[in-house]
Amino acid sequence: AKGGKRPATSVDIVALQSAPVTLNEQGEGEVSVNIPDFNGELRLMAQAWTDDRYGMAQAKTVVAAPLVAELAAPRFLAGGDQTRLALDLSNLTDTPQTLAVQLNAEGQLSLLGDAQQTVTLSPGQRSTLQIPVKAQGGYGNGVVKVTVNGLNLPGETLAPFSREWTLGVRPAYPALLKHYRAVLKDQPWSLPEGELQAFEPEGREALLSLSSRPPLNLGEQIRALKAYPYGCSEQTTSGLYPALYADAALLERLGLEGEPDAERTRKIELGIERLLGMQRYNGSFGLWGADGQEEYWLTAYITDFLLRARDQGFAVPRQALQQASQRLMRYVQERNLIEADYSDNLDHTRFAVQAYAALVLARSQQAPLGALRSLFERRSDAASGLPLVQLSIALQKMGDQPRADQALVAGLAVTRKGDQWLGDYGSPLRDQALILALLEENDLMTGQREQRLFDLSDQLAASPWLSTQERNSLFLAGRDLLGKPEVDWSAQLTSGGQTRELNNRQSGIKLDGVLLNTPLSVRNQGSDTVYQQLTISGYPQQAPVAGGENMSIRRDYLGMNGEPLDLTSLKSGDLVLVHVAVTAKQPVPDALVVDLLPAGLELENQNLGQSAASLENASTEVKQWREAMQNANVEHQEYRDDRYVAALKLEGSGTAHLLYLARAVTPGTYRVPPPQVESMYRPNWQAVGETPGEMVIKGR
Repeated sequence: AKGGKRPATSVDIVALQSAPVTLNEQGEGEVSVNIPDFNGELRLMAQAWTDDRYGMAQAKTVVAAPLVAELAAPRFLAGGDQTRLALDLSNLTDTPQTLAVQLNAEGQLSLLGDAQQTVTLSPGQRSTLQIPVKAQGGYGNGVVKVTVNGLNLPGETLAPFSREWTLGVRPAYPALLKHYRAVLKDQPWSLPEGELQAFEPEGREALLSLSSRPPLNLGEQIRALKAYPYGCSEQTTSGLYPALYADAALLERLGLEGEPDAERTRKIELGIERLLGMQRYNGSFGLWGADGQEEYWLTAYITDFLLRARDQGFAVPRQALQQASQRLMRYVQERNLIEADYSDNLDHTRFAVQAYAALVLARSQQAPLGALRSLFERRSDAASGLPLVQLSIALQKMGDQPRADQALVAGLAVTRKGDQWLGDYGSPLRDQALILALLEENDLMTGQREQRLFDLSDQLAASPWLSTQERNSLFLAGRDLLGKPEVDWSAQLTSGGQTRELNNRQSGIKLDGVLLNTPLSVRNQGSDTVYQQLTISGYPQQAPVAGGENMSIRRDYLGMNGEPLDLTSLKSGDLVLVHVAVTAKQPVPDALVVDLLPAGLELENQNLGQSAASLENASTEVKQWREAMQNANVEHQEYRDDRYVAALKLEGSGTAHLLYLARAVTPGTYRVPPPQVESMYRPNWQAVGETPGEMVIKGR
């Protein structure tokens, strides 16, 4: 390591290395230490000893390359954003340098200025080059590469100096999905003209599924579960089920890229660890963490998964399972233990929790038969067929077949009302999907299952929005069907001038690039009916239109005085107070607010709800909003590099106020995404707010 004049950073590196050293008569010796590519201050420590003596010493030295290059950039960019990256070049040699700088942008970044620049640096001088870039659409990364020629050191021949940096690029607006379903007989189906124009060309893709059975679109359900970016205990559990049961061969058959077994195993292990971190002191589970409220139905759902994972050979701590099972036992035996802050029918909520807990316990022969029979006597409490089917299977496993038969018949006859919130994370679609999954798993009602599949497919076709609970339930309903033989069918896909042959051995295919182009058509080449499902996913060219169902959301960018800011003339360093107001006509106990940041802003204060230190001098109206936020039912908040997220309960009257602070950082012109709010388990209840087109940040 060669000593330089000054460090480029103030980070200390400690390298541990053992090596024998031969000392001369003056007690001096040399040892080499391998260190990474590093510019900064290095602390060296040495220890020496014999059988009866010991000594140690330490010192600091500066490590610096002759030329240090560092890039200042936003944490991310969105498609369409323009900014100036700042490249700092520092000459740490003792001689002047005239350098030729070659710039290159790859991936989802493009240069807007000259690719070559020349800079002259005196000894010890630092100069900053501005690199104007634009982010392309889609989701991925951009790479900035810098190559410097002309560095001159006396007596040395140096290769060109090169560095590169990766910058994440995300879409400016929320993802867009379009679904197309068709029954293929003797006429081909064609994608309507102009449908692809709503999507940015970069990053759009489609999944085509064909089957002789009514489609549940399992490939799309798995893809969406893997892509879901948030992680409450329900969402975590639902996302892990496909990993537990869908191996690489199954994913490939569905048109998805399979994961190596080691990667899939590691994902499940990390998921189990995350779930156990949400287990409360009494064995139950919280929604967002162990310090949250007890979630009764979810406790049965998570315990069910953990037991299934254990049966698949995964290590689940015995004590955690024992505590969870003991809590389920109390649910079964103590009806009044089960409470619900929000439920349109508390009797059903309690019955649903008890029935699911009974099923989980009965799988290991732990459910008390007397408690199951008492629950059977209260079967009229059920406002949905799912808990009755769960109770039926529990009774059958514990040896009471007559009552099991009665509960099953009753469960298959009850339909849940779609406008009810029953505190069990359900919906009509979720309940029917899980009923079909239970019938398949336990080989019950063989003669009814095909018709129930048809009915479920029709429900799916009428549901443009799906929750993670619904998606996993559809996966569980269809996974056993994939192992059953289909009638032989064949079809032909024509897209963008290319043709692909499909049959029942390859039921799904991913379309992107030239395969996702117009004209696009699918033709059935056999005599048997083929069911088609095409889902196109990507990112819109324009911001979505403001509006929503049941809920509304508004966002304001304000100064600390509570007055609106001029978003066309912000300056680097300005503090921005972001105010989000959410209303609902009917109570929404599971609202999730997502506010994507413009790339030029960075979150400033991540504890605004608990600390008012930075708002002491704010206006009276801002203080009122802050007090309202502190009194609101905010269950969870996340402060990420590119977004603010909050989970809260909306009462159905009044306005919920959320506040967070951000700071304008990097000069540039940035697209401004709209604020969003959705009900996590009634996903048709969602809203998108209005948004200005761009935010402009100028340098000081």
